[in-house]
Amino acid sequence: MQRSLVGLLALVLVLSVAAARCAGQDQPASPADEYKALLKEFNRASGGGPLSDEERTKFVGRVFQHRYKLAQKFVELAEKYPADPIAVDALMQAVWQVNTTPWPVELVGKDEAGPRAFEILERDHINSDRLGPVCRRLSFGFCKEYETFLRAVLENSPHREVQAAACLGLAHFLNNRLQRLDLVKEQPALAKEFADLYGKEYLLELQRRDRTAATKEAEAFFERAVELYGDVKLPDGGTVSEKAQAELFEIRRLAVGKEAPEIEGVDQDGQPLKLSDYRGKVVLLDFWSEA
Repeated sequence: MQRSLVGLLALVLVLSVAAARCAGQDQPASPADEYKALLKEFNRASGGGPLSDEERTKFVGRVFQHRYKLAQKFVELAEKYPADPIAVDALMQAVWQVNTTPWPVELVGKDEAGPRAFEILERDHINSDRLGPVCRRLSFGFCKEYETFLRAVLENSPHREVQAAACLGLAHFLNNRLQRLDLVKEQPALAKEFADLYGKEYLLELQRRDRTAATKEAEAFFERAVELYGDVKLPDGGTVSEKAQAELFEIRRLAVGKEAPEIEGVDQDGQPLKLSDYRGKVVLLDFWSEA
């Protein structure tokens, strides 16, 4: 009798554990769980071993297209849980893939989720203190929505660190876009890729702008970053001031057509050397270092 009772209790315990597990499986996933599952798939999309050039190109296309589809799901998740903190993470992840190289649109597809994600971020989450990373990342892209978003964050965010990221990001975006437009002038194939990805009207609008005025605008935002946010530390080291000053030096002294800064040193024979001594002559500068 005692053994039977013990056996019955053991059976009840096993059934209780099993029921608890089943009940746990029936519980709906939390917003955070749904986000983690999407993020895991997003990161897994980049996996792959050594590839040939042709295989690598096809792989890039598959990654972009798959991530663009996942971006739609991130936006849907944010719309499903608009009041949950995970909404900001989901929207930032939806725009995290920045097409810094204008691959042919036939290869990578269209980013349909980005405009909607930016719209929601600007409308509902402009006060978030977590927008800094996405502002820094957008500075390397070319989409029209990036500029609109960076300007909105700079003017409306209540957080100084986020403003700093938006200001520096916008300055870099404008300068980077100018350099891309210079390449587009020289390479018709690149112009087509740019227009296909970012919009033909957008490209025509940029090409109609005065380049000198556009350069001055980029410089003005770098100067603003130095003046208002210079002491803000950057995640990868250094300060906003150091980064902005370096970019300004490059624009003003190292751009094509600018006078090269003075270089003094010794030549290979140990004789004093000044770059200005060679003014009017063709000079090849070879920079190298020994590690």
